[in-house]
Amino acid sequence: MSSKAAEYLPHAKKCAEAAERTTNPEVREMLLKVVADLTAAALSAASSGTRAPKPGSQKRARERG
Repeated sequence: MSSKAAEYLPHAKKCAEAAERTTNPEVREMLLKVVADLTAAALSAASSGTRAPKPGSQKRARERG
């Protein structure tokens, strides 16, 4: 998992916990939207390949291409 994804998930969890505790439906809806946005951002960051490439992988790709 990328470091960005790892940053988003704890915040999403805290928002979800706050949404469970609140009695205000408008606040709950807002928090759940934030949870969805943070989760989507984490998934996007995790799948975008934001990890550092393996040493030499760029050179091998150029040699093949």
